[in-house]
Amino acid sequence: MLSVTSFQGLAVGDVMSRNIIQSCCFLLLLVTHFAAADTVILEDGQAIQLGQQVEYYKDLDGQLSVDQVRAMPDARWSLSEQDILNFGYTSATYWLRFSLTYTGNTAERHLLEIAYPVLDQIDAFIYRDGALQNHFAMGDRLPFHARPIEHPHFVFPLSVAPQQTTEVYLRVQSSSSVQIPMSIWHGDALLEHSYVEALGRALFYGAMLVMAIYNLLIFVSVRESSYLWYVLHVMATLTLLSSMQGVTFQLLWPEATVWNDTVLLVALSGMLSFPCLFVRSFLKIPGARPKLARVLVVLSSLGLVTTAGAFILPYRIMIVTTLLCIVVGILSCFWAGIVRWRDGFHAAKFYLSAWVFLLSGGILVISNKLGFLPRNWLTENAAQLGAGAEIVLLSFALAFRMNHERQMRNQAQKESAEAQRQLLEHQMQANEELDRIVRERTEALEQANAKLTTISATDALTGVMNRRAFDSLFEVEYKRAYRDKSPIALLMIDLDHFKQINDTHGHQIGDLCLTQAAEIIRSCIRRPPDNCARWGGEEFVVLLPNTDLDGAVCVAETIIARFAVARVSHAELSLKMSASMGAASHVPEHAVGREDLLRQADALLYKAKANGRNRVEFANAQEHIPNN
Repeated sequence: MLSVTSFQGLAVGDVMSRNIIQSCCFLLLLVTHFAAADTVILEDGQAIQLGQQVEYYKDLDGQLSVDQVRAMPDARWSLSEQDILNFGYTSATYWLRFSLTYTGNTAERHLLEIAYPVLDQIDAFIYRDGALQNHFAMGDRLPFHARPIEHPHFVFPLSVAPQQTTEVYLRVQSSSSVQIPMSIWHGDALLEHSYVEALGRALFYGAMLVMAIYNLLIFVSVRESSYLWYVLHVMATLTLLSSMQGVTFQLLWPEATVWNDTVLLVALSGMLSFPCLFVRSFLKIPGARPKLARVLVVLSSLGLVTTAGAFILPYRIMIVTTLLCIVVGILSCFWAGIVRWRDGFHAAKFYLSAWVFLLSGGILVISNKLGFLPRNWLTENAAQLGAGAEIVLLSFALAFRMNHERQMRNQAQKESAEAQRQLLEHQMQANEELDRIVRERTEALEQANAKLTTISATDALTGVMNRRAFDSLFEVEYKRAYRDKSPIALLMIDLDHFKQINDTHGHQIGDLCLTQAAEIIRSCIRRPPDNCARWGGEEFVVLLPNTDLDGAVCVAETIIARFAVARVSHAELSLKMSASMGAASHVPEHAVGREDLLRQADALLYKAKANGRNRVEFANAQEHIPNN
């Protein structure tokens, strides 16, 4: 295991001194809450997020060397209170430090990941016993292949030795938002995590490309400018997201460090210009709202200005300026949708639905980059989620508008050619509308009845069949077994010591036990005719058509085995459950003999409880005791 410890109060000395200090820290860990925030145990296969275990120092002019930083007193360092360090846009350089104490006996491979690909410069210094072991220089101002490990994020190996403490210093400087999400990974866990992440991104990028190509083909066919602006908007969004995630730098221009920064500003400018032009065309604003159309043209022109500025002005000035322009552009486009909706434009409601997602995602991302919101899963993926939903809904809106316009043209042609039949058509439409209403109400009534039937047949707490529904099903299956001369089996199940659990831990825990027990039982019966029901209280019954006694006992033993490994957890409480079962099976000799089978299974259940619980009793008086 690997412990991650902040430097606060830690002095460097000889081996004996370090052992004494580590022992004292361990004792403090047991008796104080403060120490619990400074030490984290990394188990195999898990990632540790370094946030509140890291100390940082703000170097205003960025002139300090690592030796000068290491010599500074502890009082000048600040312990992070954030899970993910986020300092927003700043010209200062930040130093971070933490120590790694590896308490294992054999060397293990660990990796440190900084999951923010747009940081300009990162210097990692790794010390052991006061001596520099490794120095890694990374950042998007360096060629991609200069990284110690080729990965979209910044990843470098951590050299940790058994029973020794490794000190890590990081120097971070960036013209973009200074966010430093750090995680330590064990072995190949990062590779597995990156594979799943890359797969999700590939699916997203593929979907966006399909949308762009499809609408580009429509543009070529119909020559409607809305489709062109939509395609350019999609491509700008795709370029922006892939650049922020480090994919384009890795795959397209690994040596073009200056362009890697510039492309973010160019894509952001496209996110300003193309949506404004799309909205102007799609909502047909020039004919209905000439002043609003001029405002949108001005905003799209601002995108050209910020694109030019990306090649001339400093990155930090342009990124903040472009983000603020995008906020104004998004709000203006949203307002345009509201205005056209109030005008009665048919497609405005679909457009507004799409723009709500982009507006929400954009505000979250910009607030995070400017330092107003912390960096977490939502703020980090808000752009991808919002843009993806917006692009899909806009494509639907385009299709809807095309459909609507085609329908309007067809309708006009019909009315022109068949004016003499208008009265008859109106009557037919009225009849069809009446039929539709009757049909819809009939369907709604059928759905409501089906829902009521389901509710009346389901136990509200556990979600399995209730006793009344089970009685009906049992009667049907028993008669079928009688006709087919096939065996039918029952399992009567009772949770052991359930009353004691209820009395000791309360009904909330008891309900959790019943719910989890139902899930366990349901997971063990997989054939379509098999079913389970709550018989009453803590008792369940399982119906197994076309199953002999051996098959019933096999299912029962499977259920008991699942109970043996399951636990009910709530807050800090963790309980183990067990169950007693009676298994009975026979080939019906009469169509009305199902009560005999029930009594037999119930009697065997009580025998199982009398013989020590957590077991299966079945019809020939033998017993099955689970191997725990």
